[in-house]
Amino acid sequence: MKKDIFICHASEDKVSVARPLASCLAQRGLTYWVDEAEISAGESITERVNEGLKVSDFVVVILSRAFMAKPWPKRELWAVLNLEAKSGKVIIIPILVGTQTEVDGIVEKLPLLNDKLFLPWNGDANRVADNIQTTVLKSQGLSHEPQVEMHTCGHCATPFQHGVHVCLGCQGTIQYGITAQERIQVKQTTAVVITILSLFIMFILPFYSELWLGFKLPSMLGIGIWSFPIVIIILLGGAFYAEARMVASKAHLIRTFRKT
Repeated sequence: MKKDIFICHASEDKVSVARPLASCLAQRGLTYWVDEAEISAGESITERVNEGLKVSDFVVVILSRAFMAKPWPKRELWAVLNLEAKSGKVIIIPILVGTQTEVDGIVEKLPLLNDKLFLPWNGDANRVADNIQTTVLKSQGLSHEPQVEMHTCGHCATPFQHGVHVCLGCQGTIQYGITAQERIQVKQTTAVVITILSLFIMFILPFYSELWLGFKLPSMLGIGIWSFPIVIIILLGGAFYAEARMVASKAHLIRTFRKT
């Protein structure tokens, strides 16, 4: 099956880079080949990798210190470099991972890639995926402009992209949706309301005909000791339900809190 991207990486970069990137690519409708999803136990790794390279239009190479220390990922890179040279098409999309010193060392060891625009990895998989998507769509004759959601700081009016947590203008903390304190307040308010309603209902319901310990009690109290865990469950359920509703209704809120 045809794939848009072949993800070439060292196993050490699988969790921190390859998987988040693959997830973001999938969200954009791009298909990818990655070893853990394509190679089953007992299969020939060499054969399956060769098949993956053949069916992929582009090869994303995650270059890191771990990558450079292993012969197998580098063999994949040499193979793709040879294929790119023969075809004359852009195939390799390099991603640089590591400190500036590590990155400089990697670039120095790979002179054949020096004329390429590298994608630096800073943990933002969405940004890298957007760049890869642009390259893939451009090769298909399609244009793509990433949809960037912008906001404005409530204190200094500095514009910032959605996902930023510290304003570059006033160094205030950006909060999305409701705060932790507001979550607690919602739970507390809901618990109080449910408690009052429960007590009200318990004492307006008709009495049982039989006596409990010599006294006639309202029907809710007549349930006995089991009424207490039932009320607690109702309180907890109501509190979390109210919190979830408020979080959903105020997810659009963007606020800035100055650091003290």
